[in-house]
Amino acid sequence: MHSSLSSLSLYALSAKQQEFLTQIAGSFYVSDDQLSTIISKLESELARGLKTNEQSELYMSPSPVNSQKTPTGTALSMAIESSGKRVRLNSVTFNPDSSIADTKTQIFVTPTQNMTSVDSLFDHVAYSIREFLHNYHLDELAVESPLPLGFTIGFPVSNCGVCEATKEDSIDLSGTDISHMLQDVVIRHHLPVQVTSVTNNTVSALVAAQFADKTTRVAASFNNGVNAAYYEQINNVETFSSAGAARNATVAINTELGRFGSSSGVLPQTMWDRRIDRESRNPGLRSFEKLVAGQYLGEIVRNLITDFIDMHLLFPVNCPAEEISVEYSFHTAYIGSIMDDETDDLEHVSGIIAAEFGIEASLADRQIVRALCEIVAARASRLSGAALAALILKSNAHVDCASIALSGALFDMNRKVYENTIATLQEQLQRSASTTATVSLQRRNSDLIGAAIDA
Repeated sequence: MHSSLSSLSLYALSAKQQEFLTQIAGSFYVSDDQLSTIISKLESELARGLKTNEQSELYMSPSPVNSQKTPTGTALSMAIESSGKRVRLNSVTFNPDSSIADTKTQIFVTPTQNMTSVDSLFDHVAYSIREFLHNYHLDELAVESPLPLGFTIGFPVSNCGVCEATKEDSIDLSGTDISHMLQDVVIRHHLPVQVTSVTNNTVSALVAAQFADKTTRVAASFNNGVNAAYYEQINNVETFSSAGAARNATVAINTELGRFGSSSGVLPQTMWDRRIDRESRNPGLRSFEKLVAGQYLGEIVRNLITDFIDMHLLFPVNCPAEEISVEYSFHTAYIGSIMDDETDDLEHVSGIIAAEFGIEASLADRQIVRALCEIVAARASRLSGAALAALILKSNAHVDCASIALSGALFDMNRKVYENTIATLQEQLQRSASTTATVSLQRRNSDLIGAAIDA
């Protein structure tokens, strides 16, 4: 049996079940040497993306944020989901010493009638801003001068066409000049705010993290998608004008990390990964994301489960397989719950399989499903940790005491993935540069805090 399965209890499995499970474990295992190759390639792509005459798999968008000035007074921040379904608004009031005195947050769900066009969506944005100001009496603060508003969104703000996929029941915001639309709606609706900054939400999270800890050089989010931002020396960024900037100045870089590996072939894809990529809305794109992000991990496990079923190695032969056969029906949230079941009979695993898919699972079935979750989660953790190590190394932070801020629903759903990602990060930093990094887990809405600080 593969070494990655040695810690799991699999005594109920038949020889054929163990053989196929071992084969899968071997396919998903990523060695330290492979991780070193991935780190080296990612560092190279990060460097290439900063050059004006070179192509990179990554987006590498410079975002000028002023980390030298200290915020005062009250600022607003707003985020629109890339689907347009929710608008999040936030206010931050700063003390005279720039510490945060108070924050307020409200979420507005976009009505169906406002989901018919981008223009109608932004009419709802105007309504949301006005309601938020009124609900918290912030309009009273804007009598003499408009309140600064920082805007943050989950795809590149200067090249929205990079958003390669949209859901059928969502508004397609790709190709839309979000900044212009927001400025226009503020003027048309006479809102007492002034849009002073527009940033990607991972850059905003980086700003918030460095506000709390000045040693922070990298921020990364792991949700349905994956992204990271880091601070780069401005004189290394050929794609950004550094005229007038101090020699030691830095600029925040939005990397669009999920795109890594899409053309280089450096990532260890299995036949199951290639199947999911081929059947996705964006085949051949966002390869790294499809191996580690919350949108895909559950689907990888589901494909492994259905292959076990097709080989008559999992569940009763005539079991009701309709639900488990539906694409993306095995939610990534199940993985964390299943991995947390460490009882001998795995009753919680049995409960999930019965409740969600209507299948009565034997003890061997439960052990297999849990093992498949462990295999997929372990690979995601190792790849994620390696990517974070590359970002720390590229930021030149290994010469200092460096901090990295992590966030995302994936880590909220699966504590083991978070812990194993950090463990891999530290192992690879020790292996590459004999150093470590301080890691913090950001709270939700950190992007809104960062956008308000930037505003």
